[in-house]
Amino acid sequence: MNKSKLIMAVALTCVLVLVLSSAVWPLQKQIPTRMANPKSGFSPSEDQEAAAFCAIYKDDGVAQWVLASFDSGMAFSVYVDPGLCLREPPYPFQVTDVHFDLVPLGIHVTWPVKVEFSIKQVPPGGKCSGPNPTSSLYSESFAFPEDSSYYNIPAFINYSLSQPFCVWEPFFLEIKYLSRMVGVDTLPSLSMDLEAAVADSCDNWAMISGEYYRWPDFWSPPPPGDPIIRVTGYTEAEGCPDLWYWKPDKPTQAPSGMPDFDQNQDDWVGYCGPVAAANCLWWFGAVPEGWSPPQLIDTLARYFNTHAPNYTYVDSMQIGLKQYFEDYGFAYRESTFQMPDFFEMEDSLKKCQDIILLLGSWYFDESGQQWYREGGHFVTMAGVCSESLKIAVSDPNNDAAEGGWPGRVRPVLHPPHPGDHILHNDPSYVSQDMYQSTLESSNPSPGNPNWEIDYQWSKGKFTGMNVPEEFIPYSRPAPEGAKDLHVTEVEYAVMICPTTSAVEDDQGGGSRPRFFELEQNYPNPFNNETIIEFNLQRPAEVTLTIFNVLGQRVRRLAQERMPAGAHTIAWDGKDEKGSEVSSGVYFYQIKAGEQSQTKRLVFLK
Repeated sequence: MNKSKLIMAVALTCVLVLVLSSAVWPLQKQIPTRMANPKSGFSPSEDQEAAAFCAIYKDDGVAQWVLASFDSGMAFSVYVDPGLCLREPPYPFQVTDVHFDLVPLGIHVTWPVKVEFSIKQVPPGGKCSGPNPTSSLYSESFAFPEDSSYYNIPAFINYSLSQPFCVWEPFFLEIKYLSRMVGVDTLPSLSMDLEAAVADSCDNWAMISGEYYRWPDFWSPPPPGDPIIRVTGYTEAEGCPDLWYWKPDKPTQAPSGMPDFDQNQDDWVGYCGPVAAANCLWWFGAVPEGWSPPQLIDTLARYFNTHAPNYTYVDSMQIGLKQYFEDYGFAYRESTFQMPDFFEMEDSLKKCQDIILLLGSWYFDESGQQWYREGGHFVTMAGVCSESLKIAVSDPNNDAAEGGWPGRVRPVLHPPHPGDHILHNDPSYVSQDMYQSTLESSNPSPGNPNWEIDYQWSKGKFTGMNVPEEFIPYSRPAPEGAKDLHVTEVEYAVMICPTTSAVEDDQGGGSRPRFFELEQNYPNPFNNETIIEFNLQRPAEVTLTIFNVLGQRVRRLAQERMPAGAHTIAWDGKDEKGSEVSSGVYFYQIKAGEQSQTKRLVFLK
């Protein structure tokens, strides 16, 4: 359906609503009565008492508008942010139930209908790019019984997923009408509240004939309201192994994990290098007493010999960090790696190192069959997930997660940046933005063919900046209006860590030996039995559990108090009932006291 046809269809819809107003309005007057409490019908299940129950919704719960005509293939999607649970941390989040409101246009109408629920990823372009139309993380369908009618449905229709699903970032929840059932002429209407949040219109999408439309484009202005679609689940569900590692919170200096200082203030236009380093040093507490973030950043710029607005050389950053540590008596050191490896950086991030990444923007000149480097930008690693090959960064120049791109924002409801961009001088306020990695790129540039990320901000934004010496012959601005291939590759990693052998306490309480170390199982993959080893630094209550990829518990291998020292536990590939599991990827998670760690294993029959 093209845009003109869509507008015509929506106009017809509005006419139908007006024509049917005599039948619809009495029904609308009854709807607010049964939906007066937005949280009605939401309650935690008894077996999840220890978990953090949460209902996520943006509508006001008062149904005022209905669409007069629905048909097969039509769908509605809402942007769901588990951060709205106001719990820290909100991830992993286990989706258990979907709540929504369907209304028949007539008191005695029966409306059997088949619908499908889907959990769809937020694409790299953020929520304003809409749901992915071709793939779903999870989906299942069900049919309403033929005797359903207005008088015998509850305040909200509640559908429990047959398999609770775990997510680690915001997502789109979609409800799609699959088909009319026998004897049905008109499908029930999804109800909406009184006023749509126009300023946040990327939260709501409608699909017609396989194409997605933003809410104001779907309705004739003004939009008639937000669709009443809600999600309930748990932020601390046992069945969700936390695949993401985040730099821990440190209450005194970094209460939201890795800080996210901003280079877009004062004269810091080219200060991404000093700002990225300042994030790391502030997290460690390697800052002279009484200093502010701007004071630290200005000092690092001098140590790095940064020349705004163009560059910080990697070797200047190395020399500057070493001198800074010596001058102020901090027991830290730096290590620098060209063409770093994703998995090595993941492992290092977990072992107390803070890591600065230099991202290089490269484009391919088709006329000359040559790669050129357009520019570079420094960011700080804030988190990593090896299962999805994603990283999260504190970006000195961008705050993508605040704009609806994948990532996490802490605190969840913090205000938008003021015009002078000083909000993020407070380390409590962070936007930690997620990006997908591609290993072994099919279009390798000289930057790093083994680690590319979908960092779409680099094109044309950092031209000529932060050029390592070996890339100077490749440095060239992209032609105006060129349609050349652009990639962003991780060229360098500058690692900062304590000079002692100690590694961090997961709670951020200073440097001391880890509570435990979990080893990779062996053999892996396995088809008969695999060995899991771990080492406790001191006695602890230990739980060792196997989960499947949906976050469901497969088998608990241990739950007891264990002494300090090395321990070995075997798994024979069977579940709690003694049945052999199917081939595939599984996760084993150890919890020792308040700490936990998860690794992946593969079972092959």
